[in-house]
Amino acid sequence: MRTDPLVSGSGQPAPGSRAEAIALERERLRAHRALRDTDGAGAAVDGFTVRKWRKAGVFGVQAVERARALLQQLIAQADPETTGWTLDAFRSALNGEPSTQLLPAVRAALAEAGPELVAATLKTVHTGGFTWLSDSGVRKLALLSDSGTGLSSTFSANPSAEEDPCGAFALFVALSRHRLQELPTHTLSRLLPWLPLGIVDDLIDAQVLGPAYEPWQYRTDESEALYLKARLVPHQVTDAQAGEIQWMEKLHREAFLGGADLQPTHGELYDLLDRAADGDTSVLKDLEQLLPRDLVLRLRRIQDGALTGTWDRDIVEDRGLWRLIFALWEPKAAVNPARSPLHALMALRQAYDLICGGDLQHAASQIGKLVAFEAAEPAYLAEVFNFRAYLLLLEEKLDAAVVALSRIRGIHPQAAVNLALIERRRAVPRNDRRPASNPYVDLGLPHVSPMWETRYRDLRREFARDVDMSARLNRAMKSIREAEQEEDWSDFFVLPLDTDLFRLPEEIPVSLVPPLTPLERRTAGDSPADLETVRQRAIADLLPSLLNAPRRPDHQHRTTA
Repeated sequence: MRTDPLVSGSGQPAPGSRAEAIALERERLRAHRALRDTDGAGAAVDGFTVRKWRKAGVFGVQAVERARALLQQLIAQADPETTGWTLDAFRSALNGEPSTQLLPAVRAALAEAGPELVAATLKTVHTGGFTWLSDSGVRKLALLSDSGTGLSSTFSANPSAEEDPCGAFALFVALSRHRLQELPTHTLSRLLPWLPLGIVDDLIDAQVLGPAYEPWQYRTDESEALYLKARLVPHQVTDAQAGEIQWMEKLHREAFLGGADLQPTHGELYDLLDRAADGDTSVLKDLEQLLPRDLVLRLRRIQDGALTGTWDRDIVEDRGLWRLIFALWEPKAAVNPARSPLHALMALRQAYDLICGGDLQHAASQIGKLVAFEAAEPAYLAEVFNFRAYLLLLEEKLDAAVVALSRIRGIHPQAAVNLALIERRRAVPRNDRRPASNPYVDLGLPHVSPMWETRYRDLRREFARDVDMSARLNRAMKSIREAEQEEDWSDFFVLPLDTDLFRLPEEIPVSLVPPLTPLERRTAGDSPADLETVRQRAIADLLPSLLNAPRRPDHQHRTTA
């Protein structure tokens, strides 16, 4: 059932509803005129409009619609104060009257735009079939839009700076061919200001980009700049900068070289180095697995040298290796102290160890080498002649012992005390003299060592079936207890004079610490996003191929239209 509108007595629509209809129609016409006058976006694309656009190099209804959408986007991005004439050209085209100024206007607008808008515009021009590009530009755009599959046989990887202002096309060619080594190095200065970090890493890995180009200078992000310095010039990165980028390899290395207690995980490089430096020979095989080849060979030379007591000078000069060398080296004969400071220390310690072990014959042989070492420091000579005097004391050659100690009594005060002991002993009849040896030395310990009881028990267990050794140990134990009860150790010949002289260096084995290597890559390789950035930049660089006037349409365009 139809409902009729309200009517007046004359049969016309009610005044209120008619007025509203007129107002709505006027508003519609006003909006239509405003849209037509500004950008023509609402104008229908008829045959007449298509023919006018054909003169501007745009063919077909769909192409015209694309062109108008493109111009609307350029209008939205344009700055009216600097590109006023371009806006006029765009509006004229949108109103169905594309002029000869259209292409120069598009080019002028894109010259002020960013690479993203330029690339998007040129891709629209290409996919829409506009004859706005040079033949070379069309071919390059086709290849860039096709993932570069035809680049290997079509285009040179070395275009001129005029053809490739940012170097993006040459880079895209090299990336597409997977031959970054073929990238011309003269393009790097054009590439570095805009390259994604991942592509910079690709160039570094391909050994195309080196420190001479200073790529860190182009990064606005400080952490990226430090990252590239760590990759190319690691020695120029400070500890503070390494901390900023969490470069733990450098921080751990510097801390180890500085003597810090890293407390590394068991079995890690610096744990094994620390244990090796402390003389733990059991870690050497594991350590070889973590060292570079040249340091593995060095470690083996250290071990081989222990067979003969001979090492290269650079090994001997690294005092951080001495504990390891002393743990490996078991001299088969008297050591010549004149060969090096390391041999001098070994000779002194060897003499002391032989005395403590009761091997007086070999001790005398070693002391003979020490006495002949004329270049020794006074403190060193004092220990040597004190050892000699002790052996003479054990043989009851007291006059000779007095002569030996007389040479050093002005060097160390304890030497004078030992000399006085021998002179007192010389005044006592031989049968009334106490045992000549120092009981602490008999136990293999320094004079007045607090560890003597533990050492005594260990030796008693070890030599439980050796009657002579057991008697010697018991005699030493009784002498020490008597001295402790009386608090008088003056009847004991003191050696060594200065235990510090016998200490092994506690230094870092710097020659076994691997050199600082460049920071490993942290970006993903073959990143599709990075490749797309290069592609977009290469397309944007084709702006010079945008013509000032459309090319003449070929047969395909005419038939398509």
